Amino acid sequence: MKNKKAKIIIIIIIALLVLSSATLYLFLNSKRLVFEYDKVKEVSLNTKITNLDNIKNIKNGKILTEEAIIDTSKVDNLKITIEVEDYFKKIHAYTYNINVIDIEKPIITFKEKIESEKGKKIDLLKDVTASDDSNEDIEVLVEGEYDINKPGDYKLYYVAKDKSGNTAKEEFTLTIKEKKITTQNEIRPDATFTTSKGFSGVTKDGVTYIDGYLIANKTYSIPSSYGSGLTKETTNAFYEMKSAASLDGLNIYISSGFRSYNSQRIIYNNYVKRDGVDVADTYSARPGHSEHQTGLAFDVNIINDSFAGTPEAIWLDKNAYKYGFILRYPKGKTNETGYKYEPWHFRYVGKNLALVLYNNGNWLTMEDYFGITSAY
Repeated sequence: MKNKKAKIIIIIIIALLVLSSATLYLFLNSKRLVFEYDKVKEVSLNTKITNLDNIKNIKNGKILTEEAIIDTSKVDNLKITIEVEDYFKKIHAYTYNINVIDIEKPIITFKEKIESEKGKKIDLLKDVTASDDSNEDIEVLVEGEYDINKPGDYKLYYVAKDKSGNTAKEEFTLTIKEKKITTQNEIRPDATFTTSKGFSGVTKDGVTYIDGYLIANKTYSIPSSYGSGLTKETTNAFYEMKSAASLDGLNIYISSGFRSYNSQRIIYNNYVKRDGVDVADTYSARPGHSEHQTGLAFDVNIINDSFAGTPEAIWLDKNAYKYGFILRYPKGKTNETGYKYEPWHFRYVGKNLALVLYNNGNWLTMEDYFGITSAY
C-alpha cells in the first residue's frame, strides 16, 4: 500500500515538473525576440532610404539604433548595423548590406540634324554633352561612317557609357552639302575709301584701284565682263625681260596669260572637283578674283613647284622688278595673299612700285604694302 502511494506521489511530482517546464517554455518562447530583415538590399542611385527601412518585422524587442538617412548618391556597398534590445534587456547586433547600384543610362544632349559643307572639317561633338545620375564625367563617342568630301545624308549615332555599363545610343543625321561658292563679282558698289596704311582706294564699275593700281584678290573682285587680253604695257615689258634673260642663256616664256571669267570658272571648278573647295582656294582663284583676268599677270614656264630653284626662277626672283614685274605670291606670305608660294606667277605694276615691293630681295606683297586683306 505504501509503495502504491509512493508511486502516485512520484507521478504527481513528475507531472508537476513537466507542467512547469512546459509553462516556462511557453513563457520564454512567447518572449523570444523576433527580428526579420533582408541581409542584402539593392537600391538605385539617389533613392531616399534610411538605415531602418530594411526591417520587415520586430517582436519582443526595442530598436536602439537611431534612424538615419543613407547616402545613396554614388555607387557603393554599404554595411549597416542595427542594435536591438530584447525582452530580457540583452542587446543584439544585426548587420546587413545596402548595394547602391546605377541602372539608369546616361542622357545625351544633342542635335538630331547637323549640316556641313563638302570638304569642310566638322566637329560632331561640339556642344554635345552627356549627364548621368552617378554625376561622373561621361565621354560621348560618334558611331558610324561618313565622308566630308561626299555630299549626302549619313545616319550616325552618339554613344555614351557610364562606369556601371549603362549605355545610351542616340541617332542623328549628318548632311553634307555641296559647298556654296560665293564671290563678290559685280556686287561691289562704287565707293572711295582709305586703307589701313593710308592709301586712297576707289571702286568704280566693279573694279577697285588703290593708289591707282588695279587690285584683284580674294577680297576685291572684278566684273565677269572685264578684260580681253594682256595689256600692251604688260606684253612689251615681258618681251624686254625675256630678251634680257636670253642674254644670260635662259628661256622665259608665258605658259598661261590672260584668262576670261568663264575660263577661270572652268579651271577653278575642276580643281574643286579634284581637291575640294578648301584646298583649291589655296592655289586657284575663284572666277572674278583672278589676276589673270586683269591682263596684268601671267604664269611662266613650268606651272608647278618644280619650277622653284631652276635657273629661270632664280633669275626672275632677282631681276623681274627691273622690268616692272613683281613676284605676286612670295614664299611664306600665304597669310597675306591668301595663296601658296607660286614662283611662276608675275604681275605687272610698273618699275617704280616693283622696286619698292622687291625690297632688296625680300619681296613685299601688295596686301602688306597697301594695308589690305585677301580673304573670301
